Amino acid sequence: MQGRITLRLFVVIQALLLGAFALLEAAASQDDAQKAEPKTVAQKCLVCHGDYDKLAEKTAAFKTSKGETGTPHRYVPHEDKKDIPECTECHLIPHSIPLTDKSEVVKAGNVDWCYSSCHHASTLQPCKACH
Repeated sequence: MQGRITLRLFVVIQALLLGAFALLEAAASQDDAQKAEPKTVAQKCLVCHGDYDKLAEKTAAFKTSKGETGTPHRYVPHEDKKDIPECTECHLIPHSIPLTDKSEVVKAGNVDWCYSSCHHASTLQPCKACH
């Protein structure tokens, strides 16, 4: 009799452990999927628009409304290459994903975010030019 109870207890414990391991494995795979999914708007945009440094090279001839030329695609702070500003700071109306009609793309035509965030003199000159 005691042998049957011990065997049943062993089977129950084994089932509980297998269930717990299955739950842990499912949670881990879900975590991996979430890690692989882009977290920020900029990361989502760059999946299709490519490497940020190359995007900056492609837009090197961008001309601001004040006539300055230079890429608006810059890290913030510029020296450290730390953070990419969210694309929707300048591209206020993002296109649909997937893009089905290029005519719906609204290009950003200003750098107001740059002016309001750091370049308060409304020029793209480096901080050290004035400070």
